[in-house]
Amino acid sequence: MLISSANLLPDDIGAFIRLAVLCAVAAAVAVGVNGWFQALVATVLGDPAPRAQGRLFGNPLRHLDPVGAILATVSGLGWGRPLPGPPGRQGRWPSVAVSAAGPLGNLTVAFLLAAPVKAGLLNWTYPAPDSLALVMTGGLRSGISDIVGLLVIYNLLQAVFHLIPLAPLAGYRVLAALLPSTAAETHRRFQRFAPLFLVALIAADYVLRPGILWSTVLPVAQWLAGLATGY
Repeated sequence: MLISSANLLPDDIGAFIRLAVLCAVAAAVAVGVNGWFQALVATVLGDPAPRAQGRLFGNPLRHLDPVGAILATVSGLGWGRPLPGPPGRQGRWPSVAVSAAGPLGNLTVAFLLAAPVKAGLLNWTYPAPDSLALVMTGGLRSGISDIVGLLVIYNLLQAVFHLIPLAPLAGYRVLAALLPSTAAETHRRFQRFAPLFLVALIAADYVLRPGILWSTVLPVAQWLAGLATGY
């Protein structure tokens, strides 16, 4: 996402700054949606922690994790602060429901945002450096289309990325709740290194370009974008 637009520097610093702000907002929205849906489902299932920590109807920035938010802004792949407590604290299936709520929330928001595109009210602008550098310079309708496209893709990337079974992503909590106790404990011990592994994997995709994550996450996100927008 933002990192792929580094070619704008140093020739068009203004466009890069404008794009950086938009990517940061889109990342914060996508990460916040993921965290809020998890907090909502946890609260409905009787967990008082999200409300007590202001994760239900409080400052949306409480859902952000600094490292995850930066990664989401730069690459489109990141994470927020996990809900307090270990996976399965509410029981196996409630824990699965809370974890799955985040990606499902991102999907819901992405499809709602894409509804005007599918209805023909907005153009579908797939986020790319060439188009996003021109945000708000091609008229109001074009600018809104660009911003909606960015929000749709960021939410879809979050939804797909969070299915990976590594901490602190939702897929980890789902798998931990479903595994037998012995296997779950082994899985949990490995997860101490999972965030570092994810950071390294995201960085390697851009520096060494093996495409390990992007060849998996991006095609699914693009397919979902086609379903959401009709394009």
